[in-house]
Amino acid sequence: MRAVCIQPPLVQLNSPYPAAWYLDAWLRSRGIESRAEDHSVELARRVFSREGLQVVFAAARVALKGKKHPDEETARRVAAYFDDEARYLSTIDSTVAFLSGDDPAFAYRLAVGAGLPAGMRAEAVFGDGIGPDDARAFATATVNDLSDFISYALDADFGTVRYAERIARSATAFGPLRAAARSGWIIETFYRPLLRESMKRLGDDGGGILVVISIPFPGCLAGAVAAAEAAREAFGDRATVVAGGGYVSTELRFLTDPAVFGVFDYLAYDAGFGALASILDVMDGSPRSGLFRTRYLDESGMVVAAGFSDAAPCDTLERRVPSAYEELERDAIARVHPDYRGLDFSRYLRVVDSPNPMHRLWNDTPWLKYRLAYGCYWRRCAFCDTQLDYIKRFLPSDLDALLAAAGEASTRTGLYGLHFVDEAMPVNAVRAFAARNADLPRPYTFWGNVRFDKAWTDEVCSFAAERGLVAVSGGIEIATGRGLEIVGKGFSLTDLVRALASFKRSGVLVHAYLIYGFPGQSDQDIADSAEMARVLLAEGLVDSAFWHRFVLTRHSAMYAAWERGERPGLEPIAPTTSFALNDLGFRGEERSERWTAPLDAALAAWADDGDTGRPLSSFLPKGLPRPGIDAMAALRDAGIV
Repeated sequence: MRAVCIQPPLVQLNSPYPAAWYLDAWLRSRGIESRAEDHSVELARRVFSREGLQVVFAAARVALKGKKHPDEETARRVAAYFDDEARYLSTIDSTVAFLSGDDPAFAYRLAVGAGLPAGMRAEAVFGDGIGPDDARAFATATVNDLSDFISYALDADFGTVRYAERIARSATAFGPLRAAARSGWIIETFYRPLLRESMKRLGDDGGGILVVISIPFPGCLAGAVAAAEAAREAFGDRATVVAGGGYVSTELRFLTDPAVFGVFDYLAYDAGFGALASILDVMDGSPRSGLFRTRYLDESGMVVAAGFSDAAPCDTLERRVPSAYEELERDAIARVHPDYRGLDFSRYLRVVDSPNPMHRLWNDTPWLKYRLAYGCYWRRCAFCDTQLDYIKRFLPSDLDALLAAAGEASTRTGLYGLHFVDEAMPVNAVRAFAARNADLPRPYTFWGNVRFDKAWTDEVCSFAAERGLVAVSGGIEIATGRGLEIVGKGFSLTDLVRALASFKRSGVLVHAYLIYGFPGQSDQDIADSAEMARVLLAEGLVDSAFWHRFVLTRHSAMYAAWERGERPGLEPIAPTTSFALNDLGFRGEERSERWTAPLDAALAAWADDGDTGRPLSSFLPKGLPRPGIDAMAALRDAGIV
């Protein structure tokens, strides 16, 4: 038995998404010959290369011949790409090498700018000139310009961090997604040859092949389909193809479309360890009736969900959870962590999409990704998918096992930066890790997502910061007292402000998530929340933020309350679907659409441009209320000012 764990395109390009490496480590711990591959960064490397762009420009010239552009500006921009073709070809390898940490001298070439291509994004960065410290932003803009060109000329589904996401998000049938995987220009031209090489590297000794494909986001599904088809083409029925990950566990919880199983043999849900263990047992001859948190197609052509508890949100046939797999999975969640064996981190790109220091943290540094705990220790927020395993089952990681795996990875890669991908890092786990970290010969720099609750005191934040914590992100959602109550955050506005102040006094960067359009949230409350966000940015308590328009999900605490008859004013609108089901409409949600543009514009001015003195009212059209909150009073109440 040999196995390969694949991360299909496309996800972020600065670090590997960790799921495939968690599963690879677990398979190797069971004595199975396994390796993990990141096809996302490898596909990007093929496209954004001299050879790749030669193919792109030749195909674009044919595709755009005689095409009528929507306007004169588009026609001018397209012509400029072709005029700059030779410049793109001569500089793309240096640009990508520079973004991955090689060729530091190229920064000075980029700063001079002479002889370089300049698309719309690159022009915006260069402006009146840049210095060497701005070179990576210019290089990133160049790659994004080329992505825009490919999307316009050849493949509308292509983006540097997603593919066919618009089709996959809450798709009601599988057919269009399989068609996208078979017709997409990028997949056909670049990804399928990469897949054939990947399958060839596995070798073929006539034995069984386990192909595990992680699908964390909708924009990875088309690539996952192509990967499954490549495995079947290479190995036929000897390949067992399993798909899992965040998209499967969230969106495909109620799947009934049998066409999916013309591509994948099994869908594995939740953490994946128990599901894979049960699939391996079936491959060894055990009956499929014993599968754990797995979907498959039975002999009669019926889609079956096996090994789910009675309380799990999952339709069709549900069977009791085999306890042995449950215990195996609990142990694996705590003790199995990736060592990133065989992964070349020099392939990753340090992209710079924003000058904001907190935004840059996500993308311009290669991080080793781990988790301090699985699930959320609070798991009561009304908007959150609290019905799903990755939220409702809270299990701390074994620090000895985590540090052992991270130590192997750091020794091999030279990287000592950890991004903890927890739903919310528990305060006690951060403190325990920080204490252990301080005693290491070479301590780690680390960051992750938190809840801004009152446990983050000056003492705790200072303790963690002195031992390597550099940044946190976390959900504020609605930055008013009433807003925090209606979303069920579990902390008050005073608790929030004090926690933010504790982080800032320790020098820790803070990013905040904000939502608007929550059922029961008035226009006035949206305006007041935005004003509070402005003051938090102005006072340096938050470094960056992002607005999300509220989306009701099938697995949220709010939907569960509606099913129990506890939210009579909520009127969900569920699509008819045999495939994906997660995002739901609800009656009246369109009323919040008018806030999208002004909130985005205001936040860009406050967080990106530093213009925090500009009032929200200057961004609002007539008909929307102005803030009525005294945001500074909240800071005074918390003893901050």
